[in-house]
Amino acid sequence: MKLRMITGLLMLLVITGCNNQQATAKNSTKPVEKTEIKKSKPKSKTKPKVSSILDNLKSSPEKQLQYYALGDSLSVGLFSDSQATRFSTLFAKSLESKTGKPVIESNASSVGKTVTNFGVHHIQDVVAKQPDIITVEFGTNDAAYGVDPTNVNNFVTNLNTVIAQLKSQTKAQIILMTSWSSSNGKYIRNDQLYDQKIKEIGNKYQVPVVDLSTIWTNNPTVTKNDYGVSNVYNIQKDEFHPNQQGHQAIADLLIKTVEETKTN
Repeated sequence: MKLRMITGLLMLLVITGCNNQQATAKNSTKPVEKTEIKKSKPKSKTKPKVSSILDNLKSSPEKQLQYYALGDSLSVGLFSDSQATRFSTLFAKSLESKTGKPVIESNASSVGKTVTNFGVHHIQDVVAKQPDIITVEFGTNDAAYGVDPTNVNNFVTNLNTVIAQLKSQTKAQIILMTSWSSSNGKYIRNDQLYDQKIKEIGNKYQVPVVDLSTIWTNNPTVTKNDYGVSNVYNIQKDEFHPNQQGHQAIADLLIKTVEETKTN
């Protein structure tokens, strides 16, 4: 009897152990649930703010702005009604109005001069003023000297020098200007070659170029004049240089350029 009881207990223990092993085996074969890893979305890159030349002048910490005009007879002002209404001074006044800051104009320009015999020699005069904005206006007289390789190469070399040094020695916004002519001008074909060189240099240095041919081409009203002697400049007037309407158109094109040209 006792033997039967012991044997029964042993069998019960064996069965229980087997059941536990089976349960454990079943549990161990359950598939492991995969934890889903959420991929974080890449952060969108903030686009750099693009400002215009005018925006930069407005936001400048300077309380007043320095403007330097470097050029030939156009920048001198022939034949505006007065020096106060030449394109460079009209441009300075527009800058004052649009930036809310006083604009001090300096002007190193001379009748009949070129970038080779004048502009390149006045670089340090411009640098000394440390201007905020500069207009460089050459090509009209340069083109009149001809399109032979010597003249063209001298023009390109010296205009390159002017822009490179102004870029490296000042923090100014620089604006290049193309040549001027009357609508039936004698040197228009020469002008086109020189204007192309000016635009290439502008592209090279990322400097905006104001194309004056958009004003004078097929538009004799901007050069129409009498042939009297100018009371302002004491030179006989002609129908080549811009009259007052022409100077106003140049100033308007300049202000449009600073409003629309974007910088990084």
